[in-house]
Amino acid sequence: MKSDHLAAEADRLKNDPIFNKALDDIRSEALEALAGADATNTVMILRLQQKVDVIDSIRTTLDRYIIAADVQENTGSFA
Repeated sequence: MKSDHLAAEADRLKNDPIFNKALDDIRSEALEALAGADATNTVMILRLQQKVDVIDSIRTTLDRYIIAADVQENTGSFA
């Protein structure tokens, strides 16, 4: 997939209000559950932490796609 197309789609997703609301809700619910989780239930704690990490990773990856396309557009000859 071309980086400019990937960047355009990543930008579209980053600015999609429904997609962002879903990510925000999932992350918020996981953090709230994590705050009230039984400290001895390590499996539950790890699962909730993983949810938060996945949401953060999705957003970081979208940013990386956008930045990668910007870097490729700016490359050129400086001679």
